[in-house]
Amino acid sequence: MKATKRPIHAVTTWLRRQPPKIKAFLAVLSGLVSLLFLRMVVHDHDNLFVAAEFVHALGISVLIFKLTKEKTCAGLSLKSQELTAIFLAVRLYCSFVMEYDIHTILDTATLATTLWVIYMIRFKLKSSYMDDKDNLAIYYVALLVKHLTNSHVEWQSDF
Repeated sequence: MKATKRPIHAVTTWLRRQPPKIKAFLAVLSGLVSLLFLRMVVHDHDNLFVAAEFVHALGISVLIFKLTKEKTCAGLSLKSQELTAIFLAVRLYCSFVMEYDIHTILDTATLATTLWVIYMIRFKLKSSYMDDKDNLAIYYVALLVKHLTNSHVEWQSDF
């Protein structure tokens, strides 16, 4: 007699068998549905932003744990970490000037953990850093960070 499959197992098995284009489409679709769901459910967006900043700081803390445990930074982009730190520094400055609330504390924690990741890559794990793979032209991303920072400042000043 054949054992019955659990529904979640059947769905994951079906998903694994799909071609990459279908998987990408389903990922984008689920992201859009999630955003729509959040838009309908969340009424106080400040709580959502606090949760997002907390998860960001927590995620970077997990990254630090991985770096210290595995002693390698292979596959991690130093440039993206540096640009994240620049964005967070500007955002933190704006937070000091305009708000000085829980966002300031969470941005400080996130900036501190991001700076620690940069320190680990540059000095402690330099031998495993793949500089040749981190070949994104920094000025393209710097322009994007500048645009996002300006958008963030304009959005914050609307409130």
